[in-house]
Amino acid sequence: MLAEKTKNIFLKIVLTKHTESTMKKSAKTRFLPGNMKMMHLLKSRKHADTCKPALQKRPSLFKQHNIKTVLGLDIGNNALKAVKIIKKNNEVTVVDFDIIEYPAALPNTKLLESHHIRDAIKIFLSKHTFSKKTDVVVSVPGQLALSRFSTIPLVSKKQLKSLVSFEAQQQIPFDLKDVVWDYHRLSGRTPNEEGIEIGFFASKRETLDSIINNISFPEFNLTGILSSPLAIYNLVLFDQHVEGPTIIVNREEENTDLIIIDHAHFWLRTIPLHEVNADFVKEIQRSMEYYKSLSKSTDTVHFEKLLFVGNKSNDPLLQKTIQDNFTYKVELLNTLNNIRISRTVDQALFSGNCASLSVALGLAIQGIGLGKTAINLLPKERILAAQIAKMKPYAVVALGCFALLIAIQYIGLRTHISKLNNARNYHQAMLQNVKNLENTYKNADKIFNEKKSELEFISSIDPARFFWIESTEKLLASIPDNVSINSLQSSWIDPDALNIGEGKAKKNQKDSIVKKCLLMGIRGESREPGIRYIEEHVLQPIKNLTLSGQKVAAFKNVELVPNSCRQVYSEAEATECISFEIRWLVKSQEEIIAESEKMDLQEEKNNSSGM
Repeated sequence: MLAEKTKNIFLKIVLTKHTESTMKKSAKTRFLPGNMKMMHLLKSRKHADTCKPALQKRPSLFKQHNIKTVLGLDIGNNALKAVKIIKKNNEVTVVDFDIIEYPAALPNTKLLESHHIRDAIKIFLSKHTFSKKTDVVVSVPGQLALSRFSTIPLVSKKQLKSLVSFEAQQQIPFDLKDVVWDYHRLSGRTPNEEGIEIGFFASKRETLDSIINNISFPEFNLTGILSSPLAIYNLVLFDQHVEGPTIIVNREEENTDLIIIDHAHFWLRTIPLHEVNADFVKEIQRSMEYYKSLSKSTDTVHFEKLLFVGNKSNDPLLQKTIQDNFTYKVELLNTLNNIRISRTVDQALFSGNCASLSVALGLAIQGIGLGKTAINLLPKERILAAQIAKMKPYAVVALGCFALLIAIQYIGLRTHISKLNNARNYHQAMLQNVKNLENTYKNADKIFNEKKSELEFISSIDPARFFWIESTEKLLASIPDNVSINSLQSSWIDPDALNIGEGKAKKNQKDSIVKKCLLMGIRGESREPGIRYIEEHVLQPIKNLTLSGQKVAAFKNVELVPNSCRQVYSEAEATECISFEIRWLVKSQEEIIAESEKMDLQEEKNNSSGM
């Protein structure tokens, strides 16, 4: 904003000086004789024509920010693929690309720790010149990234961040300190859908550090890290015409990425198979059926097209196998619709490798700000450092111009302005100190009230403090033998955060304390194939569970977590199982007493009517 103001002031001064000069010359011509006046006008017009291009060049110096250059680097198992894209005036153009092959990593070594990757980047830098530091977005292979999809209750924007963080702990099977994760809010597949569907994407810091070390060259300014399937999703939505549900198969050397695009909704899966056989076809069919099962109405999902990308997409065996087993329209990504190819690029060579360069193209699309998602697995501390480094030259130039204008126009008032600024800063500092003290007091009071309400609620659940032992024993006793429990969780939550109808937060009118609820849940696996068995033999007993001395159920709002039921392979049992997650709220002592009294009154009423 400061640079923009400086530019406007500079242009205004230049135009004003030119206008004043023109007016002075036109005033002089009023007193010249006829022939001399005509010659002077012609000379002035000629002079004005020569000045016009100079004035037009000045604004062009300030339009360079409309040009953005990004390099997409796809690090594969045996090749480095790079695409350089320039965005200028909303036009996207490929200006350079390259594919540098190298030996595949040995079976007992990690892919990203191979020294061949860094050697390939050195070869790339020796073949291509960079006039300045270039923004780079790099890929992390699909098999080294984690993607999970979950549905959370409808909440406000303020509550969404905390609820997403809580859900990330449940979905990501690693300590969050050891990974970098990000999320994307998906649009609903059907209108008026209850809940918010969130896609979680993560990768281990160890993996990301290897990527960062591989591309740590002075010519590169790393601005983003993105998984290969997400990069392909960006490219297809930006460049290809996708009208209905589409299946994208990214065939690489060691694995296959499966991307399903359903309008603005998408779903990802990495298949650890590199051979095209019956198992490969079965995994694709299984993934399609699973995606259909996620929709409430399977009739709404009708796949129309299957698109091939990746290194192995030109394999004739792959294309024949797909065409023999699927009735969908099969296409190979070999043409671009919304991306131009520069004349300096070998058109035929690029077209022949277009499918292999799909990941690099999608990375570059993300880098210029035209990606459908804003997922970035670059550690936050590196993002902040890159932003600061990028803004330093502009800040220095802007401050220099501003200081020059101030020195020219306001040098006489410098001392007075300095005194006013000092006084203003002093009073602002004092005001800020008062606000800080006030915020500190409010935070301390809030923490005190929260801890107080939690202690009161714990004591209200069971004064004898046997609640945990008895509830756990009875809960485990109600589980059938062919169902195993993997984990039992509990946490204190604000009922409003889960949007539970019967569990609205109750405020004490005296001190406005919000009483929190105890949220419990279990995760387990059932060897029975149907979800109905879980509902009848696990969910229902939990709903009806009572504790000693109580006539009513101890829990409320018992439910299966949406999208938690999925078919998995149990290594302990060596068989296919259905994993599930059930959560519920614990009733307070006041609720149990109220329900018991209501039950007693109803029984007395029934007895009196029977007599």
